[in-house]
Amino acid sequence: DQKSVWDAVSAYIRDHLQLRQGVHIPALGSFDVVTKCVKVRNETIIFPMPVFYLARNLIVSHNLTDNKEYLPGHKELKPLQYPEVAAAASMSWKKVESCIRSTTSLISHSLGRGENIALTLGKGENIALVLRDVGVLLIEGTKVQMKFYYEFLEMLAGK
Repeated sequence: DQKSVWDAVSAYIRDHLQLRQGVHIPALGSFDVVTKCVKVRNETIIFPMPVFYLARNLIVSHNLTDNKEYLPGHKELKPLQYPEVAAAASMSWKKVESCIRSTTSLISHSLGRGENIALTLGKGENIALVLRDVGVLLIEGTKVQMKFYYEFLEMLAGK
């Protein structure tokens, strides 16, 4: 059940980011797309870049560092829609909500106890939450990173 739910969450995130719509998952964090500009010789290249902002409650209560600023104050992200995820996972929205909440609770409690967990990966160091076709959220010690898959980045760039 958890794999089906998180696969559906991943598809939801992927689809919304492709439309340049951010997604907020309570007690976990927010996904969004920002515009990046890179100067190459005399040319400026503009491209979309996905970003992940870990929930402030996790950062503060576990002394984590995510090297990201807060989302701009004027930008409101829509919360994850449990009924849409439930339809994709073929289960009730209450079951989906419960699964997501139990996963985020497990992450928070594991950080509090200094345990190593890997979600959907099997055994591993620290925390790794795999979001199918999107990337992997890594929490190693106090460092937080969202590693987006190359194919996902290409898809966002329209390649």
